[in-house]
Amino acid sequence: MRESRPRFDDVKERLLRAGIAPRHVRRYIAELADHFDDLVSEAMAGGRPRSASERDARVRLGSDQDLAKVMLDRSELRAWSARYPWAVFVLGPAVLPIAALVGAVFFEIFCFDVIANFYKNPAHLPPPVWFNDIVAAWNWCATHALPLIIAILLCLMGIRQRMKPAWICAAVTIACVAGAFWKLSWYDNGHHGELMLGSGLGPPFPRDLIVAGIWRTLTDLAIVFAVWIAVTRWRGLTLHRADRHDPLLAAEIRNG
Repeated sequence: MRESRPRFDDVKERLLRAGIAPRHVRRYIAELADHFDDLVSEAMAGGRPRSASERDARVRLGSDQDLAKVMLDRSELRAWSARYPWAVFVLGPAVLPIAALVGAVFFEIFCFDVIANFYKNPAHLPPPVWFNDIVAAWNWCATHALPLIIAILLCLMGIRQRMKPAWICAAVTIACVAGAFWKLSWYDNGHHGELMLGSGLGPPFPRDLIVAGIWRTLTDLAIVFAVWIAVTRWRGLTLHRADRHDPLLAAEIRNG
């Protein structure tokens, strides 16, 4: 029976483009498919052939427009990104990289305090090289990796929720710029330790941070848009192959 189950692709696209949250769309499509199976089973139990039962079941469910209207009439099911795109794709990308960086700095300070309380250093010896490497790697992740990860996640969320490309481009660009002009460094010579956070977007506008920030912005944008193109092409190619060889697989990919 499942071989002829409708995929409700048009219904799914209508709902996603109208801003219905993906989790509600997945649940609704699954409910429609189960209801379709129940109608087919009911008709076949009454002696109808399978093909006729499937046609009747699809008619009884209603048109794609009517099925979509059931969800579209419930405004509370719309995702936050659809109701407040300016907050999710403009304000959010401006705040998230900075908030993540601040959180990383406070966590680093907390770790330093814990280490200082447990391991006294009466001889004022500088920390070992491996410890400095760990701190440097953490600082690099906080200033380089986190903004890029945030931009990629915003891009994937926009693709998944069928947002307009303009919103996705705005979110990616803002996130990359907001997180690109920061530098976090630390040193400890045994007598004095210092954690320094600098930005090229504020006075005295250090030239080295501005140049590095512009380069990082362009690099991160190239990476994110490469991910965008790759995801879009992968979905297109996979759906094309699945439609030819395995319609059920194509449905699962679309619903995913």
